[in-house]
Amino acid sequence: MAVSGKALHRRRLARTLRAWRNEANLSIESVAEALFCGMGTVHRMESGESAEPLRVKAALELYGAPQGLITEMVLLAKEKRRRGTPPKPYYDLVARTFAEYLDLEEEADLLQVVEGDVVNGLLQTKEYAHALISGGDPYVEPAEVGRYLELRMARQERLTSENPLQLQVVLGEAALHCEVGGRAVLKRQLDHLLAVHHDLPNVDLRVLPWSAGAHPASGRHFITLRFPGSTEAEMIFSENVSFFVLQDDEPEVQRFQLAYDRVWAKALGRTGTAKLIRRVAAELST
Repeated sequence: MAVSGKALHRRRLARTLRAWRNEANLSIESVAEALFCGMGTVHRMESGESAEPLRVKAALELYGAPQGLITEMVLLAKEKRRRGTPPKPYYDLVARTFAEYLDLEEEADLLQVVEGDVVNGLLQTKEYAHALISGGDPYVEPAEVGRYLELRMARQERLTSENPLQLQVVLGEAALHCEVGGRAVLKRQLDHLLAVHHDLPNVDLRVLPWSAGAHPASGRHFITLRFPGSTEAEMIFSENVSFFVLQDDEPEVQRFQLAYDRVWAKALGRTGTAKLIRRVAAELST
């Protein structure tokens, strides 16, 4: 999907409104009063949930934004209102924030991932993914496991598409030992990692060994997203058992990028990564 994707536009509009309000040193309450609307309306504009073109124009004029930017943002708001393609099927399957992440994942040209104790979904085999999805996730009904599995496998197609996604993954050593689905399933999963590591030049997998000790991402799983036309990450995504977070606040993105860079520096190189995965896979065969 091109950079003109609707999810990215929606996020950019929201980020612009928030940034210019902060630049103007105005509270949400004062903006709501000036625009004759509720504070909830301003919040929804700045979170990407909704934005009426006339209200976008009025808000940016209030903030003192340049006319060129106002015109551009109003066009984005109008585009948001147009009827286009219906929502993807996964919108009625997964949490809304995760669905929005999936839209953005399709638009990104680079993902940088930190994953601690399981293999990242874009690198999972089908049987490993099935074992993980059906292994006790409280938000996945047994009847929906097949749909979740289909969605995960479909996402992997971007790695081998004509314009492949660039993927950099720091994988904790614990993921090489966590027997998701049992020893045989894990063995085949590790063999798959080795094949991807060797065959796909757009995938750079690095293992963070236990010997690396403490690091900035300890206990955390997150992804930074970069989009076509940009040289830096513009979004971060993180999750835990109960919620998903998408964040495009620039200082926050920069903090996560710094954490990622430091973890990447602690991880094994390509040769060391392959050697460790190969050794653990061999142990599973005994």
